[in-house]
Amino acid sequence: MPDRETSDRIAEAAEADPDAEVGWVPHREPSKGPSAVYSVRIPVDRIEELRGLAAERGVQPTALIRTWVLAQLDAARGADEKAQRWENDVRATIDHLKNLLDARTAS
Repeated sequence: MPDRETSDRIAEAAEADPDAEVGWVPHREPSKGPSAVYSVRIPVDRIEELRGLAAERGVQPTALIRTWVLAQLDAARGADEKAQRWENDVRATIDHLKNLLDARTAS
């Protein structure tokens, strides 16, 4: 929806019920870098669960989701690095054993 149309709809809603409470949530600190919005479908019953957990922790549900997603990305990267180290170790062991066999058969 274009910005002008959004502004008009907000103005209409404000005029229709000037005493309505607005659910704006101020950011506690500015963004540390560029970010993007990504839409995710979550079952309705789990959204209530998410809201309750976020409230218990004193954070917004979106902040909790963001924390979880970033933690999982970090964990996945760590798992990939661990697998790569393991593979390198296995390859080095294979090379070492091959050299030992070659030296043994050459004698």
